[in-house]
Amino acid sequence: MMVDVYLFNPEHDLALAHGAHNYTAPPFARQLRHDLGLLPAWLAPAGSCVVIPDDCSVDEDARWLHDRHLDITPIAFSGLADLGNCQIHPWGWNATLRHQLLACGVPDCIVPTDDELRWVRQLSHRRVTIAVHQALNAAFSPCPVELDNYEDVCSFMFAHPGCYLKMPWSGSGKGIYRVIDPLGDQHVHRWIRGALKRQGSLLCEVGLERVQDFAIECECRDGKTQLTGYSIFDSDFHSQFGSGRVAPMDELHSHLLNMYPALDAVVDHVLAALDVIIAPHYKGPLGVDMMIYRDGNKGLAVNPCVEVNLRMTMGMVVAALGQNHGLRGQFSIGNKVTEGTPLTPPASQYQAYLS
Repeated sequence: MMVDVYLFNPEHDLALAHGAHNYTAPPFARQLRHDLGLLPAWLAPAGSCVVIPDDCSVDEDARWLHDRHLDITPIAFSGLADLGNCQIHPWGWNATLRHQLLACGVPDCIVPTDDELRWVRQLSHRRVTIAVHQALNAAFSPCPVELDNYEDVCSFMFAHPGCYLKMPWSGSGKGIYRVIDPLGDQHVHRWIRGALKRQGSLLCEVGLERVQDFAIECECRDGKTQLTGYSIFDSDFHSQFGSGRVAPMDELHSHLLNMYPALDAVVDHVLAALDVIIAPHYKGPLGVDMMIYRDGNKGLAVNPCVEVNLRMTMGMVVAALGQNHGLRGQFSIGNKVTEGTPLTPPASQYQAYLS
């Protein structure tokens, strides 16, 4: 019988930026992977396995899952090769994870090929947001521009105070610089030069008056993109995920429709664009971050594609907590949790919780 195996590798976006199979994640990313290893248990179907670090206790984690009525089996990373016929669902696929799995004895036939991973990396480049905007044939919001020259980037930020400069490969708010004062901020010039040297270009976006961050959660299968749900979240000054609203899907959808009644039509157009741009080359989870913003005197408008993430997302966890587990509240990740319901076991630094 095929076993579904879920694996949390939050360093995925950083590994994509590196590009090769020998990436070593920084300490904060390794700690996040270690402490939140059981987070995918809230996404996984009953009867699945979730990978935990080798230095964690399988028995203790099994008891923790059982106490929360989750029919999920923890398995050590080094034990993956013993599972035999399984399907691995990581947070995201990249060349480094493929190399790690093969090194621990997982058969080549159950991991993506190098060609498939090249497509994942190519389609994870932030220029895909430009392609989605252009495919919609409507000016919902200013389209990002990709620039590979220092002077051109500087011209953009001086023309658009409050703009966002984004590295091609990064995630969860990393690799994003919001420029408020182009004249007074001297650090931004060093940041631009370093980013261009490391990744070759920057995606430049006009700053918008944010009202509500949200995302559509999707699955690509058989060349089609299927909508699986919505997530509503808060982000910080640098567009980094802060917390997510946990509630039934119908409630989240209604809230967004009340703010922007034409949302369903926009989502249909975005899904059609993804069917052309991404679905022929990728299968798996996919999230599209969007934003409702205030367009001056015109009222509320929508940015239909702030980010495209070819991986699992925190929004998917948030959606599953409300839709599949009947929970309500606010999902966050922090340390020293003193209030709220823990969603991962106590750890040295990071813990997911519901408040």
